[in-house]
Amino acid sequence: MGIGKRALVVGAARNCVQGLRATLPRLERLQDSFESVKYVIVTNDSNDGTPDVLRDWAERVPNVELVCLDGLVYSAPNRTARLAVIRNICLSELWRRDEAFDFLIVADLDGLNETLIDEPAFSQVIKDAPGDWSALFANQRGDYYDVWALRHPTWSPDDCIAQMKAYARKWRWLRTKRGAMRAAARKYVLPRQKPIDPASPPIAVDSAFGGFGIYKTNALNGAYYVGLNAKGREICEHVSFHKAIKSNGGQLYVLPSLLNA
Repeated sequence: MGIGKRALVVGAARNCVQGLRATLPRLERLQDSFESVKYVIVTNDSNDGTPDVLRDWAERVPNVELVCLDGLVYSAPNRTARLAVIRNICLSELWRRDEAFDFLIVADLDGLNETLIDEPAFSQVIKDAPGDWSALFANQRGDYYDVWALRHPTWSPDDCIAQMKAYARKWRWLRTKRGAMRAAARKYVLPRQKPIDPASPPIAVDSAFGGFGIYKTNALNGAYYVGLNAKGREICEHVSFHKAIKSNGGQLYVLPSLLNA
């Protein structure tokens, strides 16, 4: 079947050998879904053989470019700051190339997408998406987990991880640090991690990710990732990116039938 058109697939990989070995075969099969596919994988500061797995893959699979940013962990010690740097480099790879891509696909490489739905279901799900979509995001088998990236007026209107951390700091004196964090997670995070019926209709959101996102590149002008707020605290890097897409009139959806792990 296939969707046609051209896609650039990007991802970040650090210390995820087992996840990579599980995920890369599925990324290869995206070539069955699009007219042409190219890959950019950014890695940094791994000590488990991740670069070796990626080099072997790049030697075997055409149109793979690897970007190594060893040392990034020292210049950007906060994880979300590093992810923002890496994802913005992936965006720069999208724009700097002479060829035009119709889609940007952002995929987690830690194993979550090993069981991303395959053809012909994958192409059909994308073709059946709302006609006004700018970005589409995966659902999970089981509970929907990625609520930090999620913004929805009633389901997840704010930063639940910031709320969780603030609650844990406030009540830490009553219990251990671990106990305070567990209580905070039960209050602010777990209630949002509910299962989504794969047969339900697309869910319009202000932000999401779920380990797999596909974007129309013509909706990305001016959009970029930010991993720290004005006070230097970690924020989910996807939210600022999606806010910019929304400000351009873009429409974002979680697709319940676009399933990964």
